[in-house]
Amino acid sequence: MESRQWKYKIGSGKTPAILSLIMLAIFGGVTGWLYSENNGAFLFTGLFSVILLALVIATVYRLAFYKVLIGKDGFYYQTGPRNGRFYDYTQVEKAWIHSGEAQNRAQEDYCNIEIPGIPVIRFQFFYADEKAVNYLVKRIEATEREHGAEEYLIDGKVFGKTRIVLGVVFLIVIAFIETVVIKTSGLVLLVIPGIAMALYVLISLINSNLFFKVKIEENGFYCQTNPFNGQYYQYSEITGCRRIKKVVRTRRPRRAENPRYYFFFEFTDDSGATKKFQFEDQIHGHEVDVLKQRIEKAS
Repeated sequence: MESRQWKYKIGSGKTPAILSLIMLAIFGGVTGWLYSENNGAFLFTGLFSVILLALVIATVYRLAFYKVLIGKDGFYYQTGPRNGRFYDYTQVEKAWIHSGEAQNRAQEDYCNIEIPGIPVIRFQFFYADEKAVNYLVKRIEATEREHGAEEYLIDGKVFGKTRIVLGVVFLIVIAFIETVVIKTSGLVLLVIPGIAMALYVLISLINSNLFFKVKIEENGFYCQTNPFNGQYYQYSEITGCRRIKKVVRTRRPRRAENPRYYFFFEFTDDSGATKKFQFEDQIHGHEVDVLKQRIEKAS
């Protein structure tokens, strides 16, 4: 693929890898010093060093393999050592750019490309790559095929596996800390809330990855948030719907409030039953807007 004449190239920046390496060097050095001084605190700094090592591996991996190469007749997309593939623009069903708010209030931009037979390609881009992404989408739109009402899918598979791995790491860290608490205090009851919280987070992430889906079709949509509640709705069956933006404020010691944003979509059917699901605005905000528009048009 390198022999092609690419108009634009998008890759992962070096900054995350460099910063994670610096942090690993600092914590690794502190851990070594604490261990040489027979200071038991080396267990905690060592644990964070292991987490930072995993972060270093992830950022270096992304730096080495992630790339989006954009040409006149198609684009090349790669996230791993062997999954790079060239796609002709005529293969693409549709493409769109969406900007939304993340939980930390940051505005994030995503390019979304739907190709029949594979999951939607989604990648975040930044200001430096805006021109390249706009060119990519315009080239796709210029060759889009005629089709009926577009279908969309909202699910928990975007970054799903990565989040499950982080959930497992979080559970291990909590379990390690609670083990130290038990050994030092002997109070088993103190560790139950922490372990329960870590297990709840992990189970929620697994449920979202495996079972959560909202499939938006021409005349209706299918919504499932757990293994047992999947249901198809005609748009005409829905009597009301709304987007909900929930602000959770947390105050840190000696710091200002740190609000986080959570987004939900709520709808009520003609039987009076109300259902809602959580979504990430920066990733699936466009799909939720389409769903809301189709419901409102049908009613």
